[in-house]
Amino acid sequence: MKKALALTISLIMCLITFSSCEAGELLSGSLSIEYKTENGKLTVIKVPDNSTLPEIVIPDEHEGVPVTKIADFAAVNLEHVTKITIGKNVEEISLWAFENNRKVTAFEVDDANPFFTDIDGVLYTKDMKTLLFYPHARGLEDMSTPDGKTEKGISYDVPEGVEVIRTKAFYKCSELRKISLPSTLESIEEKAFFRCNIDEILLPEGLEFIGKDAFGYCQQIKKITIPSTVEEIGEYAFFNCKNLLEVNVEAKENEMTLGKSWYPTDNGLDIKELVISFAE
Repeated sequence: MKKALALTISLIMCLITFSSCEAGELLSGSLSIEYKTENGKLTVIKVPDNSTLPEIVIPDEHEGVPVTKIADFAAVNLEHVTKITIGKNVEEISLWAFENNRKVTAFEVDDANPFFTDIDGVLYTKDMKTLLFYPHARGLEDMSTPDGKTEKGISYDVPEGVEVIRTKAFYKCSELRKISLPSTLESIEEKAFFRCNIDEILLPEGLEFIGKDAFGYCQQIKKITIPSTVEEIGEYAFFNCKNLLEVNVEAKENEMTLGKSWYPTDNGLDIKELVISFAE
């Protein structure tokens, strides 16, 4: 009898211990995260997508080793995650680290992190000069479309002081319909607004660079003005923007670097109705 009671108590204690450990892992967001070691530090190479885990936490360290980098494709195609928290030791976030996470509403960065920060859920460098990633489900609301319909959409004002919209910052954020850019903006990098549904955009004077595929597949834009300060437009910058029929470039063509097929096309084909004007 005493042996049976002792065995029962032992089983209960084991279950409690296991459940507590498992719950702790879920709360910390570290469940099944995969790492690789680089120069004595850890790089996150894969995080889980678990229906019971709405928040992913990139920890400060794992087994006593600091976690300093999030690799390309480390946290992509997450169907259940709504929030991604980044620890204080992360100093590098790769360009493809967080793509196609349709339900994420916010990034949150440890206040002690010297490299990155979050403003209302949007991920920036600590100095607020570069916008890194916009969470695709942030700020969804009912909005009127150009054809008079009402659909879920996002409107966002990039704050003053930001100089760079980094590569893939809004990549495939199809609900993005309105974007306001700051006067301080200097560079819109590769695929920054790729496959967004922006219907109009005002590029600020002071902008110098528009990267490859920056506005690729933005099919709602009908006209755009390229300010006189723009020095370079990358190849295919407006690829398949088939409704963008009016492009006013306020700089002289011979004073710019223009990449291959930088102008609006219809899936790569020239658009007969397209009118491009340069400064004389």
